[in-house]
Amino acid sequence: MKINSHFGVIHRLLHWGLALTMMIMLVTILLRLGWMEKNHMAAIILQGLAKLDIVITDTQAISIAKSIRNVMFQWHIYFGYAVGGILSARFVYMAKQGLHYPSAFSAQASIKQKFQAWVYWLFYAGVTLSVLSGLVLKFGPESIEHQVETIHVLALWYFIPFISLHLAGIVLAEHGHEKGIVSKMIGG
Repeated sequence: MKINSHFGVIHRLLHWGLALTMMIMLVTILLRLGWMEKNHMAAIILQGLAKLDIVITDTQAISIAKSIRNVMFQWHIYFGYAVGGILSARFVYMAKQGLHYPSAFSAQASIKQKFQAWVYWLFYAGVTLSVLSGLVLKFGPESIEHQVETIHVLALWYFIPFISLHLAGIVLAEHGHEKGIVSKMIGG
């Protein structure tokens, strides 16, 4: 089964827009879980203030840490809206233009093509779940916030395997029968 290997401007803009916005969101998550983790930052604040002979409680230090990182985390929310917009545009584009890969249910599709289709479908399901749960966290009732936050955080874990599979697929394609696929995704 021959796959359309031409990537038009809209396809490429949607692809790279989604990739860039999701990478920025991933950076905000990694910052929040690592360097800007509230307890870590609170300890630094307490140490810095102690050098100035200023004493505050752990709770106050955590509150200050949260307010500092909240400015950074607002970018996570802004780029979440962007992901939602790009994802919606991507679905509209795919509905009008069709898929660039065969259906996972196509009898003519190879095992590799079916695997690729499932990976993309799971990716889009994960992104959709992330966007929807993020919107519920922002605008939904507080009574379900804990459950939705758990779903939102767990939904992230599709992204790391997807990136790994996507990059491995690119390397295999470039060294196999689809030489130049990266150039086509960049320049058309």
